[in-house]
This record gives sequence, structure tokens and C-alpha cells, in this order.
Amino acid sequence: MSAELRTLAQLYDVQASYVDASGARRDASTDSLRAVLAALGAPVTDLPSAVRQERLRRHTQLLEPVTAVPAVGTQAVEVALPRSVHPRDCWLVLDAEDGTTRRIRLMAAVHRPLGSASVEGRAVDRYEAQLSTPLEMLPPGYYRLQLEGPGVDAAALVVVAPRCPLPDRGWAAFLPVHAMRTSSDWGVGSHTALREVARRVGALGGDLVGTLPLYPGYYDEPLEISPYLPVTRLGWNELYVDPTLLPELEASSDARELLRSDAFTTALGNARHAALVDYRSSMDLVRRVLEPLAHALYSGPSARRDALEVFARERPDIVAYARFRAGQPVVPIVARGGGGAVPDDDAARYHLYVQWVAEQQLAEAGDNLFLDLPVGVHPKGFDTRFEPESFANGVEGGAPPDPFFAKGQRWSFRPLHPRGLREQRYGHVIAVLRHAMRHASVLRLDHVMGLYRLFWVPDGVDATDGVYVRYRDDELRAIVALEAERSRTAVVGEDLGTVPEEVRRGMRDDRMLRSWVLQFEISADAPLPDPPELSMASIGTHDLPRFVSFWEAPERARWRRALGGDARRGLRACLDHLAAGPARLVLADVEDQWLERWPHNRPGTGAEAGNWQHRSARTLEEIFADDDVTSAFKRIDALRRQEEPG
Repeated sequence: MSAELRTLAQLYDVQASYVDASGARRDASTDSLRAVLAALGAPVTDLPSAVRQERLRRHTQLLEPVTAVPAVGTQAVEVALPRSVHPRDCWLVLDAEDGTTRRIRLMAAVHRPLGSASVEGRAVDRYEAQLSTPLEMLPPGYYRLQLEGPGVDAAALVVVAPRCPLPDRGWAAFLPVHAMRTSSDWGVGSHTALREVARRVGALGGDLVGTLPLYPGYYDEPLEISPYLPVTRLGWNELYVDPTLLPELEASSDARELLRSDAFTTALGNARHAALVDYRSSMDLVRRVLEPLAHALYSGPSARRDALEVFARERPDIVAYARFRAGQPVVPIVARGGGGAVPDDDAARYHLYVQWVAEQQLAEAGDNLFLDLPVGVHPKGFDTRFEPESFANGVEGGAPPDPFFAKGQRWSFRPLHPRGLREQRYGHVIAVLRHAMRHASVLRLDHVMGLYRLFWVPDGVDATDGVYVRYRDDELRAIVALEAERSRTAVVGEDLGTVPEEVRRGMRDDRMLRSWVLQFEISADAPLPDPPELSMASIGTHDLPRFVSFWEAPERARWRRALGGDARRGLRACLDHLAAGPARLVLADVEDQWLERWPHNRPGTGAEAGNWQHRSARTLEEIFADDDVTSAFKRIDALRRQEEPG
């Protein structure tokens, strides 16, 4: 590997090597490094010229496009000026979100000089400039910073970051929406079922209901049912809409006749009694009713129609998404703001309508939801077309080899482009977080290490040849914390596996809860270790074996003896320990209560394993009528509150 290639990689925040799970150093191949740099926009055909260009660009950049500063502490930015311009002739103009403006003479703001340098004859002086004083700190928020002076004009986003809100000590019950059965379901769960679970769990003292990501999927062609590869992270899944509760049903005789028809009733019964979710079939049933309901809404003026038009004006991204799902070309976003208009064609109108009602029904599910934000989006989905500068081409996200996946992993999504995000002031990230946090009391960030670095695998190579790319974690973390503080959403980071210490340190600094999983922590000598206080503790995850399968594994004979008893007593011992322990939140799997064996996902397998199709063996009515289940949850609640279990 040439020195120029290594230097260019360093300039683009690409790691030429990394330390793997075994502690061994792995060097990136020359071809992979070139491919990743090309995906970042580096001109790799002439390395010496590329290095010179990038050094000059960095040297002459007057302001970084984004700067994150703390809400408490030094609030300063780095400013570069050509040697010919003096700080006394320049101003910093700071525009707040409320429309107020502060003008600060740069000379007065300079805290200290940061040195001078000349590259290719262009001399630049650098300064650290403070934006506030200890007596007048900038409050948390987004600010537009403008540098003005003779021949000088630059703008940047300044993010003043608070810390994430902490949830009260409590517990959550976990049950994916797709798995929820009721006596009247359509072969899959719904937002109505989620609302019922939230109500029932709340009545037992529970603070939250956790589920898998609730974003739209591809349920025709291409079929993609993984909740971690959604069509968009800006909308909700219309599959989970309950058509029977929509007001438009009263106005649609076509929909009512369809619901009463023998053929539809038979198809509904077949779906309801199926062992697995048939996404195509259930989506077809739901859509056949939603389409006439959408037609009924659009057929004339009404208060509901007015409300939908307001929604369209407020969410131009959803209007664009509706057109995309109707097969129309996507016009990439050029600037945020402005409004959307209700489309003219029926297909796009349908998709706008179902997004609107999905938003409404999810809002009605309650204010105690623990939602999940996937790290990626489908490569042929909406987001990559709507905001193409936010995503890298020619690569996909993944993970390096580890003891579980010796060949590494490819995750099929296009990574976020670190430079593209900064140049557009993280508009896409902010929109995704705001959408996710709108209905989440607690939000789980899938693969939280992605705020720091992500393993990029170039097209056409094995995952073993991937390369780590760094992100500006200070900026991403600041945006997460600011959006969390504004929505009062606590944040849980999925930090399982081999995670650098800087990630865990940053999570502590941000008051972001860790994901602590008992299955990864136990040993015969420490059968029930304590989780850290700043964590969400659970026995397993949706990617791990169910408790009873984990319990029965031959290699855990000593652990079983240490706990004593059978699987049911072992489960109670584990839940009791977590409930009484120090973790801020405890997550209990509903289906573990009857020792369910079927997992939701077997990583590394495909559709043949029934991943993401498992349906609960019991209806919600049966679950909450079971004294053993309700007693288990009441016991968790009592231990969480340090009361004597009943």
C-alpha cells in the first residue's frame, strides 16, 4: 500500500487498519481502500493530486460545515482567515431558531490563536472563537453561523447539545407487532393490538411496550420483510393499520360490502389461523379495504380531508414518498422547508392516505412505546433516491469477522455518507430522528457504534475485505441528544458485541443507556451478574435463542446447576435478579413467560428459517387472562419498585 493511499485514507477518515475481535490487527487491502475512497468522492485515479487537493481544501476552509458544542462548557468554533484579513475586520453572525440574531466582532470573540500555516502559497491564520460567555451561554438548539468580512463569506451549522433525558426506573414488555394475535386480526398484528398491549401492560404497572421497527416494507416485488431493511425511515408501516376503526368506513359502501363478502371472510379466516405471517396475503387484505376508504375520503370536502391536506403541507417528504410508492420518479430534495400538495393520481393519493392514518393510529397506541430505529434502509427504497447525497454508492454496511460470523457480515444497505451529511447540515438524520421520536418514550438506536464508525464493504468483495469509515460522532451524538431532549425521549444504544471503549464512554457522557444482555454476561462462577445502572437489561434479544433454548444448551449445565430448578424457575430467577437490580430499565419478553421456543430471527439464515414471520402462540386475550403471565409481570413491577412481591 502506497504512502499516498494511506495519507488520502487518513484525510477522508478511512481506517487503513483495525483491531478485530480477537485482538489481531487487520490491514485493509489496496483495492478495498480505493473502492471506499471512491465511494466517498475521492479522485483515486491520481493519488498525489488527490492528496494535494484535499490538503488544500481543508487548509482554506474558513468554517467547518458543522460544529457541535456543549450546552454547559466552552462554546467555541474554529475560524480560518486568509493572512490578508484581520479578525478586527470580521464579524460572526449567529441566527437562532426563534429568529433572533447576535452579531459578534471576531476580534472580541477570539479566545486564542491556533497557529498559522501556508499550503501551496496560500497562508492562513486559525483562531478559536467563543460564541458565548460563562454568564450568557447559548441554550440547546440549532444555530446558523455566518462569518463575514472583506472577501470572506462562510456559513455553518452550530449544534448546542444537551444530554439525553433519563427514563425513570421501570420495566418494559417486549412483543413485536407482527407477532401479535387477536381474535379479530388479519393474519398480522396492528397498531390497535399495540394499543391494547400498552394498555394491559400499563395496568400491570409496566412503563413501556417494546417492539421491532415499525417502518414500511416491500411486500410485493421485491419481497423484503426484514424490519431492519425498510423502504423508508420517514414513514410508518401501513400493514399495521386497522381499517375497521377508520371513520371512512361509514362512508364507503364498497368497503363494507367487501368486509361482509364470503370470499373476503374466508381469506381473512385463513390468514388469522396461519402459523406464520404471510406478508403478501395480509397486505393484500388490508389494501383491498384501505383503497375504497381512501377513495371515500377524497370524494368530497370534509374535516378529515382538510386534516389530510394539512398533513401533506407539513410533510412534503411523505408526499414525495407517496409518489415514489405509486411508481413515479423521485425528485431529490434540494432544500428542506416548503409544503407538499395532495397528489392528483389515485395511486399516490392512496399512499398518502395510508401514511396519514398509520401516523394517527400509532399516535393513539399510547405514550409508553419503546420503539426501534434500524441503522439502515433498503438500497432501492425511497430515502436513497430522495436524499442521494446522504448515502454512499458502491458499498454496503456490514460487520467484520468475529467468533459468530467468521466471514463477516453484509447488511445490504447503503451507508450514510459522512461528508454528504455534513454538507447538507444533517437534514436527513434530523428528519429521521424526529420521525422516530415523535411517538417513542424510549428509542433504541440499532448499531449505535454507527455514530462513530461503520464497516463498509465494497461491491463485489467478501465482507472480510471491508474497511472502517469514521463519522463525526461529536456532531451525530449532539443531534441525537438535542432531538431526544426536545421530544423527551430516552435513548438506548445497541452496543452489543465488540465495541470500542470510546463508544461506551460517549454513551455515558450523553446519558444514553447501554443494551445489557444476560445471555452474553453469565458464567458458572457468576450466574447472575449485575448490569450497569445506565442500561436497559434483558435476558436476550430478537436475534438470540429464546430463554428455554438458551437454558437447555448442553454447555450451560453448570449454569443451570448454579441456578437450580427447571427452566421456569430459572426464568423467574433471572427476571427477579434483573428486576431487583440496578439497571434503569428492564425488558421482559412476553413469549418467554410460556417458554416459547421459536425465535424471531436466526442471523445468517434466510426466508427458509421463517425469520420475522413468527406469530405468537397465544392471542392477546389469552395472554392477559393467564394468571401465570400477569403474576410474573406483577412480580417484576414490585421488584422494580423495591416492594415485597405479591
